[in-house]
Amino acid sequence: MAATAAPSAQPTSPQDLQATAVALWTFVHLKVPRFTSDAALKVLEGLEPRPDEDPKMLAKRLRKALSDAGVSLKHTAVLDAASRILGHSSWHACNREPAVPKLKLTIAAQSPEEQFSSWHELAPRLAEWLEAWHQVKRTKVFEVRFGSDYILVCVPEPKKDSTEGEMEMMPTLAIHLLGETKGWLTDASAAFEMVRRRLEETDKAILDGVATLQICGRYGPEVLAKLPTVPQPVTPDDACNSELVLLREDNELMPGDGFEIARGDEMTCWSQLELAVKDETRGMSLEISLEEGAWRVGTGRYVWQMTTLHPDDYVPGQVHSILTEAESEKLLRRYRLAKRILGEKVMRHHITKQLKYLSGPDDTCRVDLHRVFHVLNDAGHDWDSFCAETGIEQDKVPEVKVGFVMTLAEHLKLKDPNKLFAAPPRAKLAKAIDDTLIRSLMPRVDFVRYRTPRDLLPEQVEGMRDAIEDFSASIRIQKMQQLGQFVAASDPLPYLCYAGDGEELRLRLEALGLEMYVGVMPHLVSTEGVIKQLPNMWSFALGHAIYLDIDRMGEGA
Repeated sequence: MAATAAPSAQPTSPQDLQATAVALWTFVHLKVPRFTSDAALKVLEGLEPRPDEDPKMLAKRLRKALSDAGVSLKHTAVLDAASRILGHSSWHACNREPAVPKLKLTIAAQSPEEQFSSWHELAPRLAEWLEAWHQVKRTKVFEVRFGSDYILVCVPEPKKDSTEGEMEMMPTLAIHLLGETKGWLTDASAAFEMVRRRLEETDKAILDGVATLQICGRYGPEVLAKLPTVPQPVTPDDACNSELVLLREDNELMPGDGFEIARGDEMTCWSQLELAVKDETRGMSLEISLEEGAWRVGTGRYVWQMTTLHPDDYVPGQVHSILTEAESEKLLRRYRLAKRILGEKVMRHHITKQLKYLSGPDDTCRVDLHRVFHVLNDAGHDWDSFCAETGIEQDKVPEVKVGFVMTLAEHLKLKDPNKLFAAPPRAKLAKAIDDTLIRSLMPRVDFVRYRTPRDLLPEQVEGMRDAIEDFSASIRIQKMQQLGQFVAASDPLPYLCYAGDGEELRLRLEALGLEMYVGVMPHLVSTEGVIKQLPNMWSFALGHAIYLDIDRMGEGA
């Protein structure tokens, strides 16, 4: 169960010596706050530790050196400090047989890279780093972001060129997986709960983003093995595609009959709740009570759920997990801790949480082969000659590399390269019987594409186009507001102002006798005149569009 440092952590150079001094200072400073990083460097310069030195012998020399520097530590603590100098996470880890490392901790500051064989070993080290960062920087919010095989912990930093003191979240450390991806977060929930308690329960800082991991991990492997495969169960590995959703549902006898207040991580939802009720509270303290798992604020009843997206070709699977009364109560207690730590006001957080799904370009996409052959023929090419001329390798199949489509658009100077993407068949789309899927997709798409029957009535065509244009404008305005346009940073509009725009579109189409089926497609947009073109840079950016297949009501069956 050993934790080892990378070879670069050995103190063989001034840079490595400074990095090792950071590790020594981090450990000793938590026990003796007056111990400075400069003092740690001087101690190490005097010790000149050797990479192969016996930790016990080094501990004896270290104890005397620390005593000379005015620092008195117990023998076990000095053994731990000596082990860290030699690149281990603790004396116990150093004293055991080495195990296969599974996790890697990397700090943004110059410091040794550390490897751990379990979340149980990593958790205390992670807590130490965050506590040390808090003591130096006085950071009050640490944001945890989950990827498919990594975790980032971010801290707020002043935003460049901001005139209103705005902050942006910057990564400060990363945890990477070493080995098999499946099930790598199974034991992470307990580890982050230990870190959370050390930060939040001692009024140091908020650990934002861990609630979804804990809800995803509410069932152990034994329970998950007994659950049916449809709908697909939620596991800890789904934390990268899960977010909290806060709904106002005043009538508890009619679940789902309400409207959305916020979606994202804890801080985002808490701040959006305060924005949503600020007119009701009128500057008074926000009083919240718990009623059978729901939050009560004045006459409003607010319920919590977690939404998880399971990626697929065109339509993600969507699972809604209602928070238990205990989970809702814990979230309320954490909100009160946040108010105390942050001075009674939860800061405005970013609106859209970054999920793995739709957070970046896919590796492959599906094209309409007939249209690809057509544009190649118009340019005097066939498939093989185009690949030979551009040096790209691609089989003649509908599922192609995204780079192939980008090369086609770039090389052939296509005006509308999006016509190359294959429109999804009706069977691959989800019928919009409500707006739950649209609400999940809206913050994460940039464009709207749609398909309609050819023989609609003129009034249907006009009404449908107006509805879709309003929906498209809502997406654009939402994106602009997230960038700080149209709204003052000191007085932002609450998310609920546009959370219901998908339902408004659905109802307007329904009034016209129309229904829609929803999916997601890739979408290329030209960057010419938008960003500076660099050598070997594409002149297109890849985003995503929400795809609406509109038909007369009843025709879709």
